[in-house]
Amino acid sequence: MHREPSTPHIGQETPAAIPPGEFDALFHGEARSGGFSRVTQIVDPALPPEAEPFSFLCADLLHHITTELALKEGEILADLGCGRGGPGLWLARTAHAGLVGIDFSPVAVAQARQRATTYAMKGTAHFVVNDLTTTGLPPASVAAAVSVDALQYADNRAAAAQEARRILRPGGRLVVTGWHPLSLGDPRLPERHRHSDWPAVLYATGFTAVRCHARPAWTDAYQNIYRVALQLGDPGPDTALAGLQSEARRRLPTAHLLRRVAVTAVSG
Repeated sequence: MHREPSTPHIGQETPAAIPPGEFDALFHGEARSGGFSRVTQIVDPALPPEAEPFSFLCADLLHHITTELALKEGEILADLGCGRGGPGLWLARTAHAGLVGIDFSPVAVAQARQRATTYAMKGTAHFVVNDLTTTGLPPASVAAAVSVDALQYADNRAAAAQEARRILRPGGRLVVTGWHPLSLGDPRLPERHRHSDWPAVLYATGFTAVRCHARPAWTDAYQNIYRVALQLGDPGPDTALAGLQSEARRRLPTAHLLRRVAVTAVSG
């Protein structure tokens, strides 16, 4: 998902949920003009172009996720907050695995279903409209789960983590990407960003072997996506680029106070 990271401390009140309609408009815009994925390709030409991310991905982070998921051929990956489907489809196809994507935006799910055909995964990739706290998937039904910048948008992040654990088979891996503040509680950050701590959330919901990874290249790519978007100037009719530029003006001044993270956890 694209937009500002917003993970609260586990003990704090969850920020107000963003309505699906707002994301629907973003997904419509990206489908029409591809502004976000165009910027990510400029920032990191090594990023597989077919992934067409609508999130702050770079090639190194995508390959890290691949390694951490450790998917085997024929297993099922759940993409939680799949958006338009690109990264999840890429991960599943690379591993010759199946895929089930969950998103609360019907626009995103419709686009993801279309993209499954492009990936030649029409029979092995399925996308459904549902909430991250109530995916509708059977217990212990997937081998691994990923959430690229999306789990933070759940109405209740702890409940979303519990749901991820419920659908994972014992020993299954979850990989969550997001942001942590360099200094917990930093008052320079908006309130909703000051207390991000995904390991605490995952440990509290019963996951084990939780590991938090952070590489400077991931944070650099995040910041550079904002910078390049602004350097492109007048977006013209590209509504996706215009939206990214607007976000960059708001968020780039404090982006250096956040670090990009990928957190891996195991379902007990």
